[in-house]
Amino acid sequence: MSETASERLSRLLALVPWLRAHDGITIAEAAAHFQISDEQLSKDLWQLIVCGIPGYGPDQLVDIQFWDDDRIHVLDPIALERPLRLTGEEVAALHLGLRVLNNIPGAHAQQSILSAMVKLEALGESTLTLDITMADQSSLLATLDDAISRGSVVEIEYASGDADVIEKRRIQPRSSFSVDGFVYVHAWCFLADAVRTFRTDRIVSFSPTPDEPPPSTPAREDPPALRRDPENMSTALIHIAPDALWILDSEPVERVADAEWGAEQSPEEASGGTRAKIHYASVDWLVRWVMGHAGAVSVVEPVEVRSLVRQAAHSRLHSG
Repeated sequence: MSETASERLSRLLALVPWLRAHDGITIAEAAAHFQISDEQLSKDLWQLIVCGIPGYGPDQLVDIQFWDDDRIHVLDPIALERPLRLTGEEVAALHLGLRVLNNIPGAHAQQSILSAMVKLEALGESTLTLDITMADQSSLLATLDDAISRGSVVEIEYASGDADVIEKRRIQPRSSFSVDGFVYVHAWCFLADAVRTFRTDRIVSFSPTPDEPPPSTPAREDPPALRRDPENMSTALIHIAPDALWILDSEPVERVADAEWGAEQSPEEASGGTRAKIHYASVDWLVRWVMGHAGAVSVVEPVEVRSLVRQAAHSRLHSG
């Protein structure tokens, strides 16, 4: 995959101060450090020596010697003698992102996350005040984290996002993710007899229960809706909206290229997003799964399933 212009610019800005601190390093050693080829490093060096400050005379350009003995010497870094520092806003954004990540249940390198947060705090400006209030979900998230790792069941009371009702449910958490600052848990729901996604701030109460796998599902295996057996299942082409591409990482779907499926572009695809395919054994399950993503997923083919989803959406709209 080719790098972007911003990625190369970031490397060029970091290259000069690093080389100055490692005077005499070889091109091969420097290239290995920046995880690029020797040829790419040479291109970077040739570009750097024609960069400088306005005027751009011989004494106003970055002066690097690297063509004599394959060793690099920064003779004059001009204005690039020190590594760039993060701004206060950048530190705050990174710190907040790590804080949210640390609160997501599942397998995370929490010690590494906490270590990075401490280092970011040390980089912050003395005038920067990060005052963010987050709901205390530590007990809930710890319970979900334990359930994900052990494959156990949790009983919850869940406040629906589209109806003024609180339902008691038994779920078996599978994974978790964060979107726009909200933490979601992906779980097998015994009430729906299918996989469902729950937003943790809508879980009113919770209590762990003894290990209990979904009916007819061997312990620690994916429920039937997630197991892929293409030989005994049908395949649907779906479209995933641009703001829901996380589905590719957490749902039983596979991205497909246009060449793999000759369907014409659906109206939903005009706004971007991507195509994917999903295997399903039950049309009813597929309709419920699509409806459960509240417009983020649409069926392109088969046409008859697309029609059933439209009917289900129309019925739900007029029943509310």
